[in-house]
Amino acid sequence: MSEYDVLIVGAGPGGSVAAKTAAQAGLKTVFFERGRKPGEKNSSGCGLGPRMWREFPDMMKRLTKDVAPNLRMASCVVNHYLNKDMEEIAVEMYYPTESVTYEPAKSFITNNCYRSEFDPWISSIAVEAGAELKTSTLIKDLVKDDNGKAIGVQTEDGEKIYGKVIIGADGVISTVAIRSGLNSRWNPNQITLVPQYDFSADPKKIDKIYGPDGVFRDAADGIWWGVEFPAAYQVIFGDGFHIGLGSWMGQWTKNPVSYLNKLISSKPFQRMVKAIDAKPREIQSHLLPWTQQPIKTYTDNIMLIGDAGGFPCPLEAEGVFPAMETGKLAAETAIECIEDGDTSESALKKYEDKWKKSSTGIEFSTGGESLQTLWKNLFFSTQSEKNNMEWFIPLWHEIRGGHYDWSEPHIIRMRQMVQKVQEYLPEIIPFTQKYVLPVLADVFEEDMGLFPVLMKMMENMRPRKKK
Repeated sequence: MSEYDVLIVGAGPGGSVAAKTAAQAGLKTVFFERGRKPGEKNSSGCGLGPRMWREFPDMMKRLTKDVAPNLRMASCVVNHYLNKDMEEIAVEMYYPTESVTYEPAKSFITNNCYRSEFDPWISSIAVEAGAELKTSTLIKDLVKDDNGKAIGVQTEDGEKIYGKVIIGADGVISTVAIRSGLNSRWNPNQITLVPQYDFSADPKKIDKIYGPDGVFRDAADGIWWGVEFPAAYQVIFGDGFHIGLGSWMGQWTKNPVSYLNKLISSKPFQRMVKAIDAKPREIQSHLLPWTQQPIKTYTDNIMLIGDAGGFPCPLEAEGVFPAMETGKLAAETAIECIEDGDTSESALKKYEDKWKKSSTGIEFSTGGESLQTLWKNLFFSTQSEKNNMEWFIPLWHEIRGGHYDWSEPHIIRMRQMVQKVQEYLPEIIPFTQKYVLPVLADVFEEDMGLFPVLMKMMENMRPRKKK
């Protein structure tokens, strides 16, 4: 009979960090991968943010092109704005701003690499630390004692493997979450379906435009904003890029691929494709949790991390860093509880206490609900009855771009711009009251005194009817 201290179901980034942390502490640790190697079942790429280098410095400094050949740094994000006619009316580029407080966040926004390169590398670090990796092993069920408490896992071949603590790192459709009763199913407003096209491209041509000495220096991240499609992301790698978009399952009114196809076929997008000689490689689709709050993440002998617990960012649904951070915290909790001889539900509650205080937890506790509600009703409102991008895109264009043209004396142009902005106030004011003020309340916490003044100013800007 196989017995371990810690069983980890899943060998993605979160499971690997959990395995590394537990093994380094001397716990007998095994983690399971259903594929022949970690990352084999995940053909997508990912953007790795600077918090990973801050929280896992010794590990992340080892991530180089030697282990991830298609690693590409993105020091800049390019924003493309398309109007209702799918014409590009604005392009903005942003590098890290002066308010960023630490390196390497001052130097880059993300480092982009394929999961097929990242996952094998990070799992090898866990093995190096002493964890045992079992590949080609699909966990189908939990083994429970006479009291219904999980004491192990069962593979599809019927093998039973026992452990004191089980960590569910098995993704959005988590066997551990389902069999433990922590999550029977996601509701449509908790998950997103993300269709994505993968393109190959000439690396030299990518570098010429998006590389360190390119026209758009290190601009390997992009966002496409539009009236006719939900916000779409573009992530550029060494030999190609991904373009994808998503929305909550409960919001889709048409096949999500149709929105993506509309963007792909637009002239602005095709100009970019032609410039780097890009060619479609494959179409991918991902199901991800996209929640305002994680689900309950612990019970007797069990903890959930990453996608299994609903931890992807409530704004971008980015999941690698939350998986790694919660993986580390779950393993640290397992270490403490096993040492104390108590892995009950009440003992494992300290895992929830830990993640709520973490960077991942703060993302949810201070603004997860208000920010996601704003996102849903603006950038992802294109398939809703009220498409707020119909007024936001031209408004943003007016505010950001109106002062650049020489069609009139500058003071006249400013008056024209103000007059145009006033036309949008019937949309702006109720939207601000309903969706923006709750975000500001979370940002400023108790400092609410300025809000009535701002709303009064906006009301006073409304165009008056001539007598």
